[in-house]
Amino acid sequence: LRTMALSMLTTSHMPICLICSERVHSIDISQGVIYNFAEGGALAKRGIMPLEELRGMPEGRILVIHQGALGDLIVALPAIKALRDALQPAWLEMMGHPWTLALIHGHPYADAIIDINRGDMAPFFQEAAPLPAGMSAHLGGFDAAFCFSQSTTLAHNLRRSGIKRTFIFPPFPDQRIHVIDHHFQSLKALGISPPPTLPQIVLRNEERVEARRFFLQRGWDLNAIIALHPGAGGRKKVWPPYRFAALGRALTRESKKLLICQGPADEEVTSEVLKGLAGIPYLLVHDKHITSLTALLSCVSLFIGNDSGISHLAAALEVPTITIFGPTDPLCWAPRGDRAFWLQGKAACAPCARDQQRLCKRQQCLEGIEVEAVMAFIAEKKMTHHTAACHQGRPLDRETLPHERQGEEGMSLPPP
Repeated sequence: LRTMALSMLTTSHMPICLICSERVHSIDISQGVIYNFAEGGALAKRGIMPLEELRGMPEGRILVIHQGALGDLIVALPAIKALRDALQPAWLEMMGHPWTLALIHGHPYADAIIDINRGDMAPFFQEAAPLPAGMSAHLGGFDAAFCFSQSTTLAHNLRRSGIKRTFIFPPFPDQRIHVIDHHFQSLKALGISPPPTLPQIVLRNEERVEARRFFLQRGWDLNAIIALHPGAGGRKKVWPPYRFAALGRALTRESKKLLICQGPADEEVTSEVLKGLAGIPYLLVHDKHITSLTALLSCVSLFIGNDSGISHLAAALEVPTITIFGPTDPLCWAPRGDRAFWLQGKAACAPCARDQQRLCKRQQCLEGIEVEAVMAFIAEKKMTHHTAACHQGRPLDRETLPHERQGEEGMSLPPP
């Protein structure tokens, strides 16, 4: 494993561990330059620090912290797995939100997960706060911490707890590259150069069996289920609900069954879609545990949704996926998978910055995507001819990953 060059660009007496600093604003984080805590304390030594000492240690323990939402976590999975493969720690523990981390608890990602929202973690996000003895002792047992974060306060407190090496990866790119490639840039600064890799979600056999039973008990053909997720993290990323309803009606004319997915913030949008599906049979799933939802999605033949975490989840399950983009940039955020595609209406202002999104009163980028265009895209790609993964008899808990980049295919549609 190659060594990495580390330099400390601070003249203060507070050591800093970061790729992107809240205090040093001139750092070019797009180059994946790494700054780290060194063992020396205040003004740590410059120069070369080998990662070899962290690799394959008999008692090596690695902590990975990721506080992102579902989609953010999924696009970080290739980097997390590459990190584990390169360092080969005896133990890798992930800290974050348990409602998303439950998805990756076990091989090939995390040996254990820990809730970052617990009370004894709160002081770690406060400067100069007394650190709880129990949590400090737990964290101090790790040889290194890798944080998908921009919090220098967290990094400094991890150092105070006794972790000798702390690395921070900026969670989002500041240039127009896909976020998966952005994370790989950070790894390259560590001397880790994995091949292009797709996110992969591993399901346990009992989860697959239960999902199959869920549909078969309802008399549903496992090769005729199409999932729609009409919601998103924000209303301005939502394709008009009446078009989702019209799409659902068009798909049921082809003898397809509709599985409607509703997230915690999707009730209003979903309600509008369901009104448009009056008289059409469908199955609504909501408030499902993330692993149960994942298993159900593994049984569908096609998934169509907005730019949301569930679209990333479907793509990572190798389900044929169409993600509808509006103001956000598919070149940075499109789900990647063997059969993941995206559609975006052409608008002069799209993609746009978040400030512009807040001011936008009419999403022409989303309105530019007609139902007929989506149906034509499905037919062109023969996306309804897919055999559901949970019905194929092939294992979803395999260790090998396809080394090819997908999810960059897409289509920008002209305005109507």
